[in-house]
Amino acid sequence: MVRSAQALVAVVILSGFVLTQQVATHTVVRGDTLWDLAQHYYQNPFEWRRIWEANRENVADPNLIYPHQVLTIPGREAAVTEVTVEAPEPPPGPERPAEPAAQERTIFYDAEAAGVAQPVRGREFPRLAVSRDMAHQAPWLIAPGETPAHVGALEDFAGGVSRSSTPRGYQRVRLSFRGDPPRVGSRLLMYRVFRTIEDVGEVVVPTGVVTVEGLQDDGAVGIITREYQRIQLGDLLGPLPDLTLTPGQEAAPIDDGPWAMIVGFDRGSALNDINVIAFLDLGGSDGVTVGDEFDYVNPEAGEGHVEGRLQVVGVTPDRASARIVQMDDAVFRPGIAVRLTRKMR
Repeated sequence: MVRSAQALVAVVILSGFVLTQQVATHTVVRGDTLWDLAQHYYQNPFEWRRIWEANRENVADPNLIYPHQVLTIPGREAAVTEVTVEAPEPPPGPERPAEPAAQERTIFYDAEAAGVAQPVRGREFPRLAVSRDMAHQAPWLIAPGETPAHVGALEDFAGGVSRSSTPRGYQRVRLSFRGDPPRVGSRLLMYRVFRTIEDVGEVVVPTGVVTVEGLQDDGAVGIITREYQRIQLGDLLGPLPDLTLTPGQEAAPIDDGPWAMIVGFDRGSALNDINVIAFLDLGGSDGVTVGDEFDYVNPEAGEGHVEGRLQVVGVTPDRASARIVQMDDAVFRPGIAVRLTRKMR
């Protein structure tokens, strides 16, 4: 929520008079986020890092800006004037609540006597941190008004009349291609634009997987082998995302990982839940890979208290798709910053 902007006065004493240079600033009000401020001042919310970097001395965590706090807005300068002023008193910093005392069990505590269920451990098998189906059905984000890159489209039913208005699993379908068709046995992802996030981009949702069964003069015939969403005639075709993870490979903790901003979600619902996909403004060109984990840590709730966790399940050069795997209450929303805390090695 953006309501007001002020001029921050920098005081320089020269030969008995005061020279003041005004630079554009913003006085924070309740509900403001760096994401919203970048949209307001630059008409581009992805510029939020410009404001954060200009205020890093007072804003260590991009989530923590407070009412009455004055932020510098870089790239927006006012005129230079000559007045005599007194340096204003800085606003009082927010009081952090006392950390709750740790609850420790005494040596007399007996878990079995207390009726606490003990974990039963079976044989552990190596597994993929992100399953292939999870990676294949991960939606992704493209620029506003853009058409997803594709090699062809799902044209029609094949092999007779279908009783269904939409293709279903294991049905044969006719495929058309913009160039030469792929070889028999190739697996292709089907997808389409699902919805638009204003000022952010288009959400592309995978609908299923089709395997090329045979070639024809005007395209190919395929059989639907995976169904993720409702498949429709006209869905676009493209290669399956590469998944280079190996069984047993896990994300390891790192220090000082980069910050990313949540720019939107795959669904348009007001409340988000476990397994909902959040889109981040970092991607493969920033070193993000499938399996990386981002945390939302609220220092006001106690140092190191993780209120939400995201696991990356899909990556494009500029964006990442991350599913919610943990959260306390409804902590995730657009404009929330999360930090890379575990990295696939």
